[in-house]
Amino acid sequence: MQNTDGLTPMDRELEAALGGLRIAPAAISRDGVIFDAGRASARRRSRLWQGSSCILALLLLASVVWRPTPTAPQRPAETVAQHPVDISPAALSAASTQAIDSEQVRAFRRYLRMRQAVLERGVDALPASTEIPGGIDPPLTRESLDELLSST
Repeated sequence: MQNTDGLTPMDRELEAALGGLRIAPAAISRDGVIFDAGRASARRRSRLWQGSSCILALLLLASVVWRPTPTAPQRPAETVAQHPVDISPAALSAASTQAIDSEQVRAFRRYLRMRQAVLERGVDALPASTEIPGGIDPPLTRESLDELLSST
């Protein structure tokens, strides 16, 4: 008798054995693999930040611990004999005061009087712009602008 499907008895036995096998459930899920890959990636990234912050903390600690103590500036010893100084009261007062211009003193006194008046009476105590010494230029008008431009 001839075999119509072309299989030998040994091939038929293998076919029956393979047909009896069942697919086992997968031990690895696709979602689990993706989740584990993301977690590993985040762990590497966080380890980088943790490592760099640890190194910076150690450097800060080292800079605080090994900070040199401040020393006073060393000056050469000076003796009175090397630098004779006139210590009379007139010499001390003349050396400590600077020549002050009398105009500066008058301007400062005017400022103090005006400040006191503003503090007592408010903004109304300020002089009008025409009363301010120093000659502030009046505001430009259209006519004065035209004269300026035509003269150039």
